[in-house]
Order: sequence, then C-alpha cells, then structure tokens
Amino acid sequence: VLKLLSDKPVFDAQHGIYSHRLGNTWLVGGASNSGGAVLLQYFKLEQIREMTKQLDPENLTGLEYYPLPGVGERFPVNDPNMMPILEPLPGDSVTFFQGILEGIAGIEAHGYQLLHKLGAPKVTEIRTTGGGAQNPAWTRTRERIIGVPLKPARSNMAAYGTALLAAGHFAKAL
Repeated sequence: VLKLLSDKPVFDAQHGIYSHRLGNTWLVGGASNSGGAVLLQYFKLEQIREMTKQLDPENLTGLEYYPLPGVGERFPVNDPNMMPILEPLPGDSVTFFQGILEGIAGIEAHGYQLLHKLGAPKVTEIRTTGGGAQNPAWTRTRERIIGVPLKPARSNMAAYGTALLAAGHFAKAL
C-alpha cells in the first residue's frame, strides 16, 4: 500500500488510485497485490533471513520482474488478468530473491511516479514501517530504485502510521 499526503484528492479508477480526506489534506494512494506474499511462495522465513545477509543492494541484478502472488494487479496497473513476471530465472536463489525485492521496489517507484503524474505531490522521502522496514538491505534497495531516502517510523508495527493519522485527526477534533 502506498499513501502520501496531498493538498488535493486524486482519483483514478483506471489505475486503482483513491483518496481519503484527512483534516485539511488528503491521503492519496493505491494498493498493489505485490509484496511479501510473493516471497513466501518461494522461500521460508529462515531462508529469507539467511539470504538477506548476502544481498548486494549497491549492485542491482538487472532482472525486470513484476512479482505478483497470482494473476491480477490493482495498482499501479489495474489489470485483473496481469500475469506475474518472474523470468528469466538466475542461477542462484540469492539473485532470484534480490530480483523479486527489486521488482517490488520498482512497482512502488512506478506507483509514486503515477501519483505525481496525476496531480499528487512528488515524493521526497518515505516513512516506512512493518517488518521490511527493519531490513537494511531491503531499505537500501528501495532507496536506490525509488530514488528518495527512506526513514524508519518509531514503531515497526504495520498499523503505526494509521494510529498516528487517527491520533492527529482526533487531536484536531478536540
């Protein structure tokens, strides 16, 4: 899920983009089907932990994957018939793993670019949370591909951002 703050809403059903009012601003974004579920189709958590130590985010693989857990995508491409692209297969699991991560980051980058093209502000930094935010190699891969710095949130709980938004909205209402 990608979300960014905007001074105006952006809606585009063709690309799966929606907006929610948040006080005087808007939370603009979309939700891809790509993510950690794809990794778990190919690797166990222990394998992911071990392979993460071998990732080299400074040297991208050049694989142009579009990792999806199955048929269909919502954002940034809204295509219920879209097939995952996970070929060519490299000769080793670490390169395949890194290629999938790079593909997920590429989808994220495409999402931010599309939001900007449709009127949302250009992203200049990303606050990130959840389990992946605790992985320096994954964070660096995302920074390289998206082209902006990523900063960890104070909490690694996935609901942290939502809780902050709710707290801010509640405080303004008082």
